[in-house]
Amino acid sequence: MFASLGVHEYKNIITHSVQVAKISRHLAHSLGLVHHPDQVYLAGLLHDVGLIFKASIENYEVFIDAFRNIPDLEKIVLTLDRKDRHSFISHIVASHLGFLNVDCTRALLYHHTPFDEISDEEGVALLANCIKAADTISLIFLKSAEMFSEGTLESMIKSLEKDMGLNQEVRKAAIDSLKDVRSLLDLLDNEPHFKSDAELSCANFEKATKLIAALLDLRSPYTRIHTFSVARIAKQLTSDLMTEIDQRFMGIAALLHDIGKITTPLEILHKRGSLNEIETIVMRTHVVMTEKILLKSGLETFCRVSTSHHERLDGSGYPYGLDKSQINMYMRILQISDVFSALTEERPYRKAMSPFDALSVIEEQVNAGKLDGIVFEKLKQLINNGFTLVTFSHVLEDIFGPDLTNLVLQEIND
Repeated sequence: MFASLGVHEYKNIITHSVQVAKISRHLAHSLGLVHHPDQVYLAGLLHDVGLIFKASIENYEVFIDAFRNIPDLEKIVLTLDRKDRHSFISHIVASHLGFLNVDCTRALLYHHTPFDEISDEEGVALLANCIKAADTISLIFLKSAEMFSEGTLESMIKSLEKDMGLNQEVRKAAIDSLKDVRSLLDLLDNEPHFKSDAELSCANFEKATKLIAALLDLRSPYTRIHTFSVARIAKQLTSDLMTEIDQRFMGIAALLHDIGKITTPLEILHKRGSLNEIETIVMRTHVVMTEKILLKSGLETFCRVSTSHHERLDGSGYPYGLDKSQINMYMRILQISDVFSALTEERPYRKAMSPFDALSVIEEQVNAGKLDGIVFEKLKQLINNGFTLVTFSHVLEDIFGPDLTNLVLQEIND
């Protein structure tokens, strides 16, 4: 799923993250480090997520312009994060996920720090240095427009040789990896090359989907809370209608429901007027893309529900035109949660509605046979009982934890 975010504005940073993950794992193995290869890979994958949070939250316009138009990620860091705050933010994100060990999350703190300046255990310092070397290799490859040539390879080797911040053993392992024709091309391609027998608990998987959802929603100020709003409402409605296990399932399905929107151009998401026929087709493809991403990620269990949010009971929805006989209770909850969240959020073509105005709109669709009446009654009770709408603070607390959110915001704004 993480790799699937690598389009449009995120193309370079996701490509870079995947390469750093592979190279870091390769170097750690070459050095005989004790860290599990899966853990090293995931640490490398997450090493720059803090940059997305910092840049988007601090100055959205600069963030989106830089990520869209500057292929040189090193230049983006120097422009948007001169004090290297993103390393700390990446560390907090990885720590909150719950399935990365402490050494691997701490290594993210130091992935720009010279080896001799790292005041931590040697295993952490060496892993951080592996990520630093991997970072250097990938950045040079991206600067070459991903064209592999003798000049690119020579530039990588010279940069590693000149970097006094690298441990001697790490430098040698990195240079050796660039001379190893058996693995070199796999390390520098865009494929994840990740397989694992490890299993995540439902709770940890939900945290992972929250990170994916946050990265998706940060692309636009108009979607910054949308996925989390849908998930929170859907979980609450499910708790009133189904079991605790169903509630957990529904929360994850809701967090995944819009992942395909990563392929929707911002020009369409930010259009102030109505979409024309062609733009509407492009917009609607996000549901099919969600399906493709979830199936490719092995998430068939959630896919059928997540991709149903634009279906309607009378068969008038999309992409498959399902009718009420094909739409289960999970789907009905997600549909109403998605509509309510969208109506109560600001869009470029309209202001946010009040919760009660949104209820009136949904009631019309219920009366027209498009949305479920039982779910609607539960939503109405929820709103009448003072349900608090999701804010961006809630999103940050879900990602960083309530105790560290303010600290992270200080780092972002410093």
